[in-house]
Amino acid sequence: MSLFFKGGKSLHTYTLENDAIHLEFLDHGGIITKLINRKTNTNYVLHYTDIEKYVQNPHFFGTMIGRNAGRTFPPFYRNAVGDLVTLDQNEGGIHLHGGKHGLHQVKWQVERIDTDRYSLTYQDDSSDYEPASIQIIYKLQANHFIIEISGYAAEPTVFNLTNHMYFNLNQETAATIETHWLQTEDAKLQLIDEQCVPTGELADLDDPLYQAFDFRTRKQVGEALQIGTELSEICAGGIDLAYYFPKKSETVPRIILQSADRKNQLKIRTNQEAAVIYTLNKVAEPNQENIRKFGGITFEMQRLPNYLQSGSADKLRQHYTAFTDYELI
Repeated sequence: MSLFFKGGKSLHTYTLENDAIHLEFLDHGGIITKLINRKTNTNYVLHYTDIEKYVQNPHFFGTMIGRNAGRTFPPFYRNAVGDLVTLDQNEGGIHLHGGKHGLHQVKWQVERIDTDRYSLTYQDDSSDYEPASIQIIYKLQANHFIIEISGYAAEPTVFNLTNHMYFNLNQETAATIETHWLQTEDAKLQLIDEQCVPTGELADLDDPLYQAFDFRTRKQVGEALQIGTELSEICAGGIDLAYYFPKKSETVPRIILQSADRKNQLKIRTNQEAAVIYTLNKVAEPNQENIRKFGGITFEMQRLPNYLQSGSADKLRQHYTAFTDYELI
């Protein structure tokens, strides 16, 4: 199905389904609009009822994010020969999620591979970053939805892509995620400053200052919301923090999320080192188009945010691969 909107934007909808999952996505931004657990007939992701809202999509519902997920500050990096590359700024003085013309705004070339897979490709020649070719595979395998990402560039460049689905597993769509049950793999917390920019410091979740954000043992999300601490206030009363996973495992779930009644469950596995967990804290239009504070929770599986300003030796790459596996139970 193709739809055309003012300004020449067109959105085309694609579908993948098997006995366990019904998936729908757009070529615009690679946006996931439906991820339905057919066992309970529950759409696990927040979505707009008016598809035209995806043209702007200020909350990044379901979209692919890049070339560099998260906040980059200062908004520049050094390329492979040491020259300064300046990045645009779209959140105050911060470069957020690839900037004003990030991958969430591009039209992907979509081709069906077989009954269970689609390929999405894009040649990125117009961003602030060095030119690169990117391919994303959306794949169903039994009750798993898998995203596989690969990138290639002629010279070392920035690759750090993720998907920005917001999850709400409650069958009652008006319910928030405050009563969801959340468990993470063993993790450390990346601390942030007043602009939500990572400071470079990793905190131990055993520290009493940060225990409210500790989900290594399953507990309800609401226990970390509106708790009045300094870090909570920086996060607008919710969670807007990166969890760093020191163990390198692609088979153990990094994230386990359950609905309030535990009838719906999501397990997330990945080869990425971190997950930014965000509970939709900063909303200006409550009760419109399924958008309300704490209406959903996103897990942005990625490299540790703001790594471009770290001393990492492999910040820039010619070849890039990433995958995230979402198991619907």
